[in-house]
Amino acid sequence: MLTNNSEVLNLMSKCRELRDVGRKSRLLVYINQLLPAESKVKLPSLITNDGIDNLLCWMEVKISPPIYGLATA
Repeated sequence: MLTNNSEVLNLMSKCRELRDVGRKSRLLVYINQLLPAESKVKLPSLITNDGIDNLLCWMEVKISPPIYGLATA
């Protein structure tokens, strides 16, 4: 597991740039393995390009530090 979130975020960015769904899917599995247990997602056996992008966004939110001052109460 990588302790540096910026490396994982960099891999996520590279994954979004890939056009081949097979390669993109394999990179998604690799990224998911690097995440801590509480941030991992259950990956479906059949996934589309848009589904991978959605999962990457969700993972990114889970591992990114919170941005304070944006919420309005």
